[in-house]
Amino acid sequence: MRRRAFTLVELIVTSVIGVLVAGAVVTSVSSLQRARASSFARQQAFGRSDAAASRIALDLSNVVRHYELTFARVLVVNGGAPGAETDELLILANAARPVRGEDGIAEGPEVEVQYRIRPGAAVGAASLWRRTDPAFDLYLDAGGVASTVASGVTSLSIQAFDGSAWVDSWDSDSDGMPHAIRVAVAAASDDRRTTSVARRLVAIDRVPIPLESTDEDASGGTTPAGGAR
Repeated sequence: MRRRAFTLVELIVTSVIGVLVAGAVVTSVSSLQRARASSFARQQAFGRSDAAASRIALDLSNVVRHYELTFARVLVVNGGAPGAETDELLILANAARPVRGEDGIAEGPEVEVQYRIRPGAAVGAASLWRRTDPAFDLYLDAGGVASTVASGVTSLSIQAFDGSAWVDSWDSDSDGMPHAIRVAVAAASDDRRTTSVARRLVAIDRVPIPLESTDEDASGGTTPAGGAR
């Protein structure tokens, strides 16, 4: 018996179906790879901005508070253009780990902490740097050890609250201690296609002075409650 072979039409239909299946598989794999790359880029950008904002907020929460402003400092320097801010922050903060000082300068719990964006050699390779140095030395804005907090940081915006409005620049030597500081850090992924912004608001708490109540004594004078005249 003669065996029936495939006709030309059947071969053409089979080839078309195979091409359609292969195209669908390639499209699905490409979509999966793009989705995976997009998810990785979002996680990368968010991780960088969140790490930078959290580190700044941690230092701000430990800012030195002192009735004598010589022993406290909050300096916000405005820089950059809107949307691409390159602000700088310099504070005196209480550190859990002392910073080793130079010869003749003892280690202590108060340290200088400074943040600034440092551009990289390549386009978009800027990073956020943190500098620490023992406090109360001759140069408040120099020296110490600088290290990278996060790479890919595209902008750093810092504002101080004076009790009624947010301002872009602040110097505690002339303005006193601010009521709060808010920080916004933008960071991008390695492919520069995804950007994430992390924000923090840190209150510079003030301990209120308790009101002194008085009681009338027998002679008609006043005596502080719970104390002697």
